Amino acid sequence: MHPALLTNSNSGSTRTDVPEINFVRPIPGFSDLRHFALARLDDRESLISELRSLERPDVRFVVTTPAIFFADYVVNLDDQDCEQLGLESAADALILTVLTPGEDARTTTANLLAPMVINARNRAAAQVILTGSDWPVRAPLG
Repeated sequence: MHPALLTNSNSGSTRTDVPEINFVRPIPGFSDLRHFALARLDDRESLISELRSLERPDVRFVVTTPAIFFADYVVNLDDQDCEQLGLESAADALILTVLTPGEDARTTTANLLAPMVINARNRAAAQVILTGSDWPVRAPLG
């Protein structure tokens, strides 16, 4: 389920009437950006979306649901992360991984070490670095 899914028109508009996803803390490297929306990359049902900044539309993260590609992927959040996101149930957590597109699917990688976690109920989000984990920063999709 995408809490703020919109169709990508490539219009570059900065504000939409779709619900915002608000990061409770800055994404590393993007300290001034907190407001995003989840957008489809095309009009078809796609496995891959983009997390688009509403403050700077040129900032976009290509994301996917990791369970599609990594069946054994599990994210364990600590109490502080759950509290900051207002998460009371794991069922409310939408987990996304940031992709680094390659020339094709075989060379595209997913950052499994630092997923984006979104509370589907209140749209609070954070990029969480999984401490004590062996998940790679660049896991091949293929």
